[in-house]
Amino acid sequence: MSDDRSSRLRERRNKSRDRAANASEGSEPNEDKPSKPDEPSNPAETDEAEKLSEQSVKEEQVGTYMYLPQSQKREIERTYGLLKADFEYEFGEDFEKNRHFFPLLIQHGLDGLDGLDASDIKELLSEL
Repeated sequence: MSDDRSSRLRERRNKSRDRAANASEGSEPNEDKPSKPDEPSNPAETDEAEKLSEQSVKEEQVGTYMYLPQSQKREIERTYGLLKADFEYEFGEDFEKNRHFFPLLIQHGLDGLDGLDASDIKELLSEL
């Protein structure tokens, strides 16, 4: 049963990636794939998922580059992996790193820094 679910999730994720790649390249859909449409389980849910997958995260958000200590990078990757697995298992939806995880991580980090003064920041930096 879990193999069926994981296969469906993998297939849905691959289709979303293919649609995004085709949209960004301006190419026609791959003719080698069967043209049989999938049966949506919930039309409203499918419509919203298609709208999100049609638009690349690069078109929706601004690219930002950061330089982090290796330990923080590893912790981010570990946390993302755990949250992604839990979210996708629970809801059967993709949990994308750039579209979902990074904005969540940054917003909660900003909330944690809200209201700090210079001495608080100095103390937090010394703990790193």
